[in-house]
Amino acid sequence: MKFNILISGVGGQGTIFASRVLSSYAMTLGFNVLSTDTVGAAQRGGSVTSHIRISDEEIYSPLIPKGRADVILGFESIEMLRHARLANKNTLYILNLHAVPTTFTMMGIDKYPTDEEIINAARRISSRGYIIRATEAAQKLGFPQSANAVMLGALAKAEPFFKKDLLKEKLREIAPRFSDVNLKAFDVGYGLI
Repeated sequence: MKFNILISGVGGQGTIFASRVLSSYAMTLGFNVLSTDTVGAAQRGGSVTSHIRISDEEIYSPLIPKGRADVILGFESIEMLRHARLANKNTLYILNLHAVPTTFTMMGIDKYPTDEEIINAARRISSRGYIIRATEAAQKLGFPQSANAVMLGALAKAEPFFKKDLLKEKLREIAPRFSDVNLKAFDVGYGLI
């Protein structure tokens, strides 16, 4: 069994935290796990990508090869589309339809795509996808930083590899201080799929 997960977003969205939760989950099940994070100017909203590779065999590289992602979690729209080359026709994607404008779009040099353009591009990645508004759901809970927990809840509902109760346990274990709000956000995300 081999299972590859890519999480893409920008600094401050909790992509690395989500990677830790998913890696811990897989290790608890006894799988070999390799993961790595690529962090740009993350503190300034730069690109952040986490590769998580899970297997019952030896794993030789933490980076997901082109076309081999089983799951892509897009915490930010453009960042997910940037990594579409890692997907294949069977890849499950969950896209948080939430724009974080780049410096160039804020300066008027570039144009950020419309929601319709993003949705159309996402649907070309794979037929197995969900587009949700995780950030808005987290904001309604009064804790926008819990959008990552919303995304994890959505993943638990959409992908049978992830068992809801154990994934929630890992979420609680890794961030006990924020467990109440994260568990509520997880349940909201589970309900969005």
